[in-house]
Amino acid sequence: MAASVYSSQRSKLQSDKKKVNQEIIEIISAKYITDFFIQLHFNTGENKVIDFLPLFHKYVKGDNLNYLAIPNFKKFKVKNGNIYWGSNEDVIFTIDLLYNFTKTVRDEILYVIR
Repeated sequence: MAASVYSSQRSKLQSDKKKVNQEIIEIISAKYITDFFIQLHFNTGENKVIDFLPLFHKYVKGDNLNYLAIPNFKKFKVKNGNIYWGSNEDVIFTIDLLYNFTKTVRDEILYVIR
């Protein structure tokens, strides 16, 4: 299985965009919610709130871990249908991973201790 994150490899990005019914799925906007949650709006009309913390812990290494600081995390950009961090697209997740990511806010289980 190919890695789901590329560090500064723009050429691979185009081949990783997911197609559904010949439509290329892209992120058209993103909104910071809280902590590591970002709401993604796709060109399919779908909105997904994704917790990026598990993705960062699993895929991001080395100097790029500085994006785990909330002030740096909030500096994401949406460009060419993707969300990324860093002026050189240091951290970027594939559309396939984000579009099919199953751990969203609705999937969270909250425990209340009394």
